[in-house]
Amino acid sequence: MVSSFTTGASDTDNPVDVVIEECLNPESPKSFFLYAAGSGKTYSLVKGLEAFEKKHGTKFRRTGRKIAVITYTNAACDEITERVKSNFLFHISTIHSFCWHQIKTFHDDIRSWLQRAIPIEISELEQEETRGRPGTQASITRQRSIANKKERLDWLSERREFTYNPNGDNIGKASLSHSDVLKICADFLVSKPSFQQIVVNRYPFLLIYESQDTNKHLIEAFFVVEEQQQGHFGLGLIGDMMQRIYGDGKVDLGKNIPDRWAK
Repeated sequence: MVSSFTTGASDTDNPVDVVIEECLNPESPKSFFLYAAGSGKTYSLVKGLEAFEKKHGTKFRRTGRKIAVITYTNAACDEITERVKSNFLFHISTIHSFCWHQIKTFHDDIRSWLQRAIPIEISELEQEETRGRPGTQASITRQRSIANKKERLDWLSERREFTYNPNGDNIGKASLSHSDVLKICADFLVSKPSFQQIVVNRYPFLLIYESQDTNKHLIEAFFVVEEQQQGHFGLGLIGDMMQRIYGDGKVDLGKNIPDRWAK
C-alpha cells in the first residue's frame, strides 16, 4: 500500500516522520519515496535517523552496520553531518565518495571493466571522426582522445591499481574519472552478486538525498538491489524534481514505484 501525505504546517509533517521511522526497521526494512517542494525534507530525514539511533543504534554498532546517507553536493553532506552531530552510525558522504569507497579495493575488476569500456569509447570516437570535418579543432581533439585511450588500453595489459579524488581533477592512466566511478559501481551492483551482498551487509539502509540529481544508471542499479534484496535492504529516495539541476539524473524518477514502497 502506498502512503501519501501533503505537507503544510509544521505539525502536519508528523505522519511523514512516523512513516520514515517505520521504514527504518531492521526487522522489516521498507523502501520509501519522499518528494516535496520547499523545506522540511532534511528535517524529516534527520528525525528518522535520530529515532533509529534510539531504537536500533546499539545493535547496529555491535554488528558493524551503518545507515548510508548519500547526496550530490558537499554542502548537503556537511549539513546532514552537522545535524546528526557526526554520528558514526551514519555513513554520510557524497555519491561519488560513496561509490569510490565501495569499489576502491576491486582493482582487477576495475581493470576488466575498463578493458571492456575503452574499446567502445574508441569506436564511438572513430565513428564521430568519420562524420566530422578533418583539420578542425574538434577533429584534432577527437584524434588526441583516441590516441590517449589506445595508449591507456595498452597500459591496462598488466595488473594495475587505480586512484580517484572525488573533489578534484583525476589525471593520469591510473586515475578514474567521476563518471567512470559511478558507472563502475552501478555495474558491479547489478552484475556481481558478491559485491551487492557486501554493500547490503554494510548498509542495510541506503538513503539518497537530492535523488533527483543522482546519476540515472546508479539509481537504476539501486532499484535492482532493492528488488533482489527485499526483506534485507531498504532504499529511501528524498528530493524535489522541481529542483533538478544536473542532466544525468533519472528523468522519470517517481514513476512505476512499487506498491510495497511508502510514498
